[in-house]
Amino acid sequence: MFRLKKRSRIGYWNCNKFANWIRGSEKPWALEWHDWDEWHKNAKDKHPYRYWIAEKLLRKLQDFVNLPMDIYHTVEIYVRNRFIDKVHYLRTDLTPGEYYDLDTRILHALFTELTDLVEVEYASMQKYNKEEHNYVFKKGRCALAGLDYLNWAGRLKYDESMGFDPEDEYYNKPTHQAEAALTTLELYNWWKNRDNRPDPHTMFTKEKDGPQYYLKIDDTEQKYENEDTDMLVKLVKIRGSLWT
Repeated sequence: MFRLKKRSRIGYWNCNKFANWIRGSEKPWALEWHDWDEWHKNAKDKHPYRYWIAEKLLRKLQDFVNLPMDIYHTVEIYVRNRFIDKVHYLRTDLTPGEYYDLDTRILHALFTELTDLVEVEYASMQKYNKEEHNYVFKKGRCALAGLDYLNWAGRLKYDESMGFDPEDEYYNKPTHQAEAALTTLELYNWWKNRDNRPDPHTMFTKEKDGPQYYLKIDDTEQKYENEDTDMLVKLVKIRGSLWT
């Protein structure tokens, strides 16, 4: 069953300068989701009719104008999701044709998806950020743009632009989005460098470390396993913030 899906607009009519002029107040570039309710309430109380024209009427007009393209987009996105991107299942970076136990598949599937989130989805969002940069995308992927997006999001703080003043408890503190972005950045960088960990079998030898050298190998491998588990748990804990 198809549901009409509105395309992600490059520019929403109720978010441009013309809408700000009608509304009588400027719309913030970004807010925490719970702060938007307060902003909408204040803007509506200030100029109720002008708010209705800017927020309701302009959106309805834009939806009407874009209806043909939204219908096309609904069909296109279903075909792409179903047969090309296949977003209904998790992918891995593991070698096809080889056997891997479930613990390995879980680790690689989740961190492969995290990598795609950063290098594809966050990177695409960064293209529309206010900071200009000549990013180079290859097959829809740009690691630099994704990292720049996370660094930008990691600097977000509760301040005047979000309706906070210096007397507020959370003023000048990192937002929830910022905290999640910094954790995502940490996990991404760890995964990209994980294969650079020294191989225990080349670190320790019988000649250099004595007849029980294998105990050092086992101990190092267990440390790596514990590190993998810790980072996997950290990823699962922020899964509610991993969306675009």
